[in-house]
Amino acid sequence: TAQLDSFFTIQAQNPNKHLGQEALIGQYAHGNEPSHHVAYLYSYSDKPDRGREIITKICSEFYGNNSNGMIGNDDCGQMSAWYIFSTLGFYPVNPVSGEYIIGQPQTKSAIVHLKDGKILKITNNNTKLVTLNGLQVSDLKLTHKQVSTGGLLNF
Repeated sequence: TAQLDSFFTIQAQNPNKHLGQEALIGQYAHGNEPSHHVAYLYSYSDKPDRGREIITKICSEFYGNNSNGMIGNDDCGQMSAWYIFSTLGFYPVNPVSGEYIIGQPQTKSAIVHLKDGKILKITNNNTKLVTLNGLQVSDLKLTHKQVSTGGLLNF
């Protein structure tokens, strides 16, 4: 937790936007896609709420609904993918694991159309309690199998 706190607070000296060092929060450079998972690492710490604050800050300050609404280079769609996952409220920190880490949805509700006509409805009531189909998600993780089954994900 202390290392994450330092990472997000120590200011970069002489950042170079041509090296992907734009959209800075401390040492975190959102314009450099390999670091996109870092805010979600707070879910593994004793301050998961801090990660949610940073995710909200990134979504509100580094993305917008205009012609230059994305800071950074959208290499192969990673900037867009980060935003979509984060808006829905979860992110594949380690995509090989088949798990998503719970973050903070940036919308009141969303519907994700899944395979075989299934849907995942996401509602955001801005509470710390997260449930999937009425069962509490206590470890801040969802599996791909759970998500792809569909149902109601409530924050």
